[in-house]
Amino acid sequence: MVTITRLLWLSIHLLSHVYAQEESTSGTMKWLEAERSVLIHLPTPDLHFWNQRDRIATHYPGAFIFNFTLTADNLTLLLNDEPILPRAHPHIPTPLRVHQTPEGATYFANRVCTNFSTAPMMDLDYYISTPDPTSGTSIWNTKYNPRLQINILRASIPSYPGYSTPLSSNSQQQIWLWLEDLSAHPPNTLYSNIPLRIRDVRVDRRWFWQKTQGGDNYKAPQSLKTCHIWSWLCADIPNYPYYEYIYQMHFDQYGKKGSMRHFVTKRWARLVGLIGLQQAIALLALCANIVLSLVVYALFRAIKNVINMYRMRMQEVDEWVTDEELEDSVYYKEVRKEKVAVEKEGEKIGLEESLFPPPPYIQMKTEKTSSS
Repeated sequence: MVTITRLLWLSIHLLSHVYAQEESTSGTMKWLEAERSVLIHLPTPDLHFWNQRDRIATHYPGAFIFNFTLTADNLTLLLNDEPILPRAHPHIPTPLRVHQTPEGATYFANRVCTNFSTAPMMDLDYYISTPDPTSGTSIWNTKYNPRLQINILRASIPSYPGYSTPLSSNSQQQIWLWLEDLSAHPPNTLYSNIPLRIRDVRVDRRWFWQKTQGGDNYKAPQSLKTCHIWSWLCADIPNYPYYEYIYQMHFDQYGKKGSMRHFVTKRWARLVGLIGLQQAIALLALCANIVLSLVVYALFRAIKNVINMYRMRMQEVDEWVTDEELEDSVYYKEVRKEKVAVEKEGEKIGLEESLFPPPPYIQMKTEKTSSS
């Protein structure tokens, strides 16, 4: 009897742990406004709640709160009050800062108050997959049903820059969000001009195509390709959104650090800050005029040099042809002289032979004649 009781208590204990684990790893959503605004509760099993009063991490895991809301015109999707589809700047990823809560999924689902302003803030590095809102509909597709995928890569505390935790665990989940246009639109309508509604939101496990830590779309900062100055964007992919792996330490208000675009826009911003926008434009126009003049002059000089070289070459060719013709003419003159001399010599010999006639013919006497 004692053994059965112990087994029963052990089973209850194990089930409670399993239930607690499922509760801590399952996401919950709370609609603030149907099809327009929703709160997402994303558990972080490997990231404990940060007690900002004592400035210490607790021994129990926390969760992130995401607020997806459409603007009043239903054209822009905001994530924690930051535009994420489309972005405010196409070449600058949206910074992601969220509130952290110690609440479990059940408590969050039953919570009445939706204000988390007193909760600690976390800066998140993330992976994002999103459609291209800069393109438009076509004759084959007049509908627009975008889908967002967000996978959290790392979390850090803004007030403690050195404090960061990678979320590479296989138990960490990701967010899926589906939107839908309110009506069909004619071809060549920009996707950014199409009103949307939030159709569905889901928190689900990461994808594992291979046995990799963190899923198929998790990458540590050191595994990303190096950014070089000769690359304009240092993009992850050639098309929008250009950057899939958003580590905020790699970006600022000018774009991705190390890229040519970051270098140009940062210098331009400093110039505008020093002398003003109009003066900067005038200085840029002056510099462009000088550079263009130098380019035109260099091009003119290059063309002129090519023409001069062509003329000199043609002159050399003409002189060479003239010399060849002259040599040929001298050679033919000498040959002609020799031929004329030979002809004259032949005529002289023939004339001399004609002045001396052949000797007379003398008939030889025969024996008969001599005997008589």
